[in-house]
Amino acid sequence: MDYRNYYRADRKKRRRIKGFQRFILVVLVILLLLGLAAVITKIIEVVRGGDASQGTSLPATSSVSQPVGSTSTGSSAPAGQALPEKGRVELAYFSDAAFVGDSITTGWVDYKGAASLPDTHVIAAIGVTPPVNGVQWANSDGSTYDPVQTIVDAAPQKLYLMFGANKLVDQSTTAEDTLVSDYGKFIDDLQAKLPNAKIYVQSILLPTAAATQEKPGLSPERITRVNARLQSLAAQKGCYYVNLNESLCPAGVLQDGYAANDGLHLSKEGYIAWLEYLITHAAYDPANPYVGGIDPGA
Repeated sequence: MDYRNYYRADRKKRRRIKGFQRFILVVLVILLLLGLAAVITKIIEVVRGGDASQGTSLPATSSVSQPVGSTSTGSSAPAGQALPEKGRVELAYFSDAAFVGDSITTGWVDYKGAASLPDTHVIAAIGVTPPVNGVQWANSDGSTYDPVQTIVDAAPQKLYLMFGANKLVDQSTTAEDTLVSDYGKFIDDLQAKLPNAKIYVQSILLPTAAATQEKPGLSPERITRVNARLQSLAAQKGCYYVNLNESLCPAGVLQDGYAANDGLHLSKEGYIAWLEYLITHAAYDPANPYVGGIDPGA
């Protein structure tokens, strides 16, 4: 037996085994480093609010059982509070939205272009309150239509509601209760027929002092009280509350330049400011991320 060949072959065999062992060790180290990198990245995303499961805003139906402000959403206001200022959304965010309300909302028909608003649905009428019990709204030609069915047919993904001024012109003690009750019924109807739509309840605007003098039922004290009730209603129904008065009425009445001549409706500049506020007060949605990406306030 040639022992030299035997030992030579044995050394080669040992080298191959050691080489294989080194290869396996390198692979294990690489896998370990990749795993650590993935864990660290995940931690950073959670801390910064970038995790999709933490940043998804609830659709309206889900939020009925899980109120706005739940920790499952990355940007919602705490329950019962107005949406805070967040990152900006693109104007395209409003392309599948509908603005629903009274004569203040009808102004969007005239000022969409000035505000660079996409072809957003405007479903509104003069002198109306939240439509309940099959109430019909009037067209300019005197014909009538079902506003709820019109909203459903438009199939919006976001609904911006504003009602209240027409009801509060009535100074009776029951007007406030009726408004809030009808608002709640209207929201229930919308949530049943448009279960995936986000619903934003917008504050009733505070008229100028001259407008309030002409319509005492629209006093700042009364509107502020009713807005507080609407804010609570939004939380109860799993909707988002948007405090437009923070921007349009910073001194407690419609700001000069934002008010139309009657002190109740808005000027072109008022609609531009209104849209700007909505752009920075939208609930986070991974499908419509803020400009720059993640929800910065999560």
